[in-house]
Amino acid sequence: MNQKITDGVYLNILQTNQFKTVRLTVQLIAPVTADGMTRRSLLASVLGASSQAYRDQVAIANELQAMYGAGFNMNAYRQGNLAIFSISMRIVSPQYLRDTIDLQEQAIAFIGQLLLHPDVVDGQFNPVIFNREKENLVRYIESVADDKQSYAAVELRKLYFKDATQQIPNYGDAADLATITPDELYAYYQSMIANDRVQMTFVGNIDEAKTVADLAQLPFAPRNVELPTIFYQQSLYPQVQTKTEVQTVQQGKLNMAYQMPAYFYQADYYATMVMNALFGGTPLSLLFTNVREKASLAYYASSAIDAFRGVITVQTGIESRQKDRVLEIIEAQRQRIIAGDFEQAVFEQTKLALINQFKSSLDSAAYLGQQQFNRLFVPETEIDAERFTQAILAVSKQAVQEQAAKMQLQAIYFLKGVDTDEA
Repeated sequence: MNQKITDGVYLNILQTNQFKTVRLTVQLIAPVTADGMTRRSLLASVLGASSQAYRDQVAIANELQAMYGAGFNMNAYRQGNLAIFSISMRIVSPQYLRDTIDLQEQAIAFIGQLLLHPDVVDGQFNPVIFNREKENLVRYIESVADDKQSYAAVELRKLYFKDATQQIPNYGDAADLATITPDELYAYYQSMIANDRVQMTFVGNIDEAKTVADLAQLPFAPRNVELPTIFYQQSLYPQVQTKTEVQTVQQGKLNMAYQMPAYFYQADYYATMVMNALFGGTPLSLLFTNVREKASLAYYASSAIDAFRGVITVQTGIESRQKDRVLEIIEAQRQRIIAGDFEQAVFEQTKLALINQFKSSLDSAAYLGQQQFNRLFVPETEIDAERFTQAILAVSKQAVQEQAAKMQLQAIYFLKGVDTDEA
């Protein structure tokens, strides 16, 4: 149950004895903006590096160690139309402690120190910390450009999405990053703390009344937050968007984006999951077995669903001269699914693989916490293993065929090796 602490601030507790740990997560949620992703990514680094109480990462590490080796993470990411700034901790469940230390209270205080009492000097983030973390993020973005598989994924995203807010990756944009100053980032931080919806999620064996009392250490002021629907929906292009880029690479990267009108736990979602797993989402898939293994046309070939943005992407690493042949055989695999030309045994094994993957995920407190979060915005989100199993097993061959037919190719990005024959 999602409990209102004050306007725009909520607490969700998943009471369970499944784990020997307690997971605490605080998420600040706002609509995605083009410049916001970069600032949130940099904030995650700056706030996680120091605070008024913990002047450096050694002090932070020492405090975590004093809390019986507590785990801590701070990051920024996107789900559809929502930008999420997340702080999470993992602590030993109180009943397993021999002494009387109040570990939960300490953990909440630790989150409060880093999130609400940052290392600020003269109305701006400590320039020494800011500059170091900004440079680290610059180097990370540069490393993504050097990883050509990741680079191709970023370029496909730019090609496919019409909305600039959807084009930018979770870690942000290098050109935007270059413009950010310590005082400007601090102003953005203040706005985020004051205006974002706050969602706190606790997973474990938890005393609810004590938790509410402990949260007084996180004095979030009331706020009036209007959030868009989580799902991003894009109109179709009249023709496929294509881009070819030439670089000195050994292995060509051919990536594709299909619009797929099936969203997270909405109509046809289960059928789409099975269809994608058959198409390229598992080692049993047609892309893996026929494009990579049998035809030897790709070093790797797979597909993935972004169920918050209604898109299926295909990623391949190929010899550049084989581009047209690879495009043909990928489409041939989709047509095979449409025609129902796949083995019943593979169909059933694919379903079982999805079910086993889901059941395994339920052993993760982080996954359960994220599912609790998702249910706030997508009430149909299912976390019950039995109902998930029944829904997947109920997916018919015809339903999978219909979903494959609904895939509409919208973008093709090709990173071509400069020293190869024309593709």
